[in-house]
Amino acid sequence: MRFISGVVVSLALLASARPALAADSDVPANFVSTDEHETLVPHVGFNIGGGVSFPITDAGDRFQTGGAFQAGVSYNFNHRLGIQAEYLYSGYNIQADVLNSTGTNGTHVMQYGDLNVVFNVLPARPFGIYVLGGPGIYYRRVEITEFAGVGVVPYCDPWLYVCYNTAVPVEQILGSRSRTDFGLNAGVGISLRLFGGPLRLYAEGRYHFIFSGDIDTAAGPQKADGQYIPLVFGLRL
Repeated sequence: MRFISGVVVSLALLASARPALAADSDVPANFVSTDEHETLVPHVGFNIGGGVSFPITDAGDRFQTGGAFQAGVSYNFNHRLGIQAEYLYSGYNIQADVLNSTGTNGTHVMQYGDLNVVFNVLPARPFGIYVLGGPGIYYRRVEITEFAGVGVVPYCDPWLYVCYNTAVPVEQILGSRSRTDFGLNAGVGISLRLFGGPLRLYAEGRYHFIFSGDIDTAAGPQKADGQYIPLVFGLRL
């Protein structure tokens, strides 16, 4: 009789535990943790950074390594998968051996806005690895200038009690061209959680390919596809 009573009690305890286990099993393992330190705003992240950008192949033959500034906002569906909208500005000088004319100089600016899928291979607890990639719209502008002599500009500042003429170099624009094209990018990054909170240090590198349409030249229509690899370091929330 005691044995039967013990079995009945055990079955009753097991039955009462099943709803709790079922409730726990209904929560997918990959959902964002309710830990308040995951992000500053639930599901939403921000990043800002800077670094260097390397033009490669044909672009690398014409432009020097430049500086880059990056900012973005992301939405995380869970601790593995998210999307990111991002903006980058980068500037470059033209290689010295491209413009053979004395006194001629050139600059190149690239800006883009892209939308990437971000997958956290290893979530940052505290060290993380992620991959990302997606499409973007790229704006490129090249301007060629020539030294045209020296101009005299009056400089007066009553607060400094000075007023005199200052000689400054004068440049004239020989040519300028800008284009907006479609492109793709893909890359990998690492992150390190700081102080146990939502702030993370990140470093990433990406490959960008810009599809150029036909450009009319004296030799006929040609393409100027662009390829760049920015390396960026920054902070992410």
